[in-house]
Amino acid sequence: MSEDSGSRKIQSVEFALRILEYIAQCQSSVGVTEMARAFDTTKSRIHRHLQTLVAAGYLIRNDETERYGVSARLVALGQAVSESFEIASAARDVMRELRDRLGHAVTISQPEPDGNRIVNIMPSRSNIEIAVKPGSLLQFHSSAQGKVTLAFGNPATLPRILQQPLQMTTPYTITDPIRLRAEVEATRRRGWAVAPHEAMIGINALAAPIFDALGGYAGAIAITDSVQFLSEMPSTDQVRELIAAAAAISANLGYRERTAS
Repeated sequence: MSEDSGSRKIQSVEFALRILEYIAQCQSSVGVTEMARAFDTTKSRIHRHLQTLVAAGYLIRNDETERYGVSARLVALGQAVSESFEIASAARDVMRELRDRLGHAVTISQPEPDGNRIVNIMPSRSNIEIAVKPGSLLQFHSSAQGKVTLAFGNPATLPRILQQPLQMTTPYTITDPIRLRAEVEATRRRGWAVAPHEAMIGINALAAPIFDALGGYAGAIAITDSVQFLSEMPSTDQVRELIAAAAAISANLGYRERTAS
């Protein structure tokens, strides 16, 4: 196989994975035209990759609507990958207990260069589900989880984010660097963060940090619900239960809080 041929095959695999990721992030099935527009390419190119992904069992095609969605096989694969994360395993029982006590959806996320990636979810028991999908990437400045990362994670992340334009997702999103810095400092002082209406109108999240055996920042645990049930100023019970859950997961990872001698 020539070097050019090998390079083309790698590019083809990369593009197929981008399509797979795009569909997985969508809230509903997607059509070829929409994807061609999103990737600024031809419908025939999109269709070829879709056929491959359907044949491999990772996507399903609705013959009536001619739209594509993720398959049960891909969902199972995602769950298997999630289970392999040490933090997800350490958090599972704690997440369930927190969900059962408070009733809200519970998520675990870990930091990446561009935000917090959701690695595990415990859905609420409500008939109306309010939660992000596994694999979703939450922006640092418009999510409670992201603010926790800016407060407790790599110290170099906050200055880097403050130098970039802060994208407005809703009218409530923090786009002022000075205000974001103040919010991060408040998060560091109190040990938790909220983001009411900032990523989506009507939705709030309350997040707290998780630490590993070496005392480093490992990720964030958060509860998510409508502002009707998780207000802009969370209740004492909500904060206490979340902080306790974060401490329990940290302990499961081997973290031991230092005490003054």
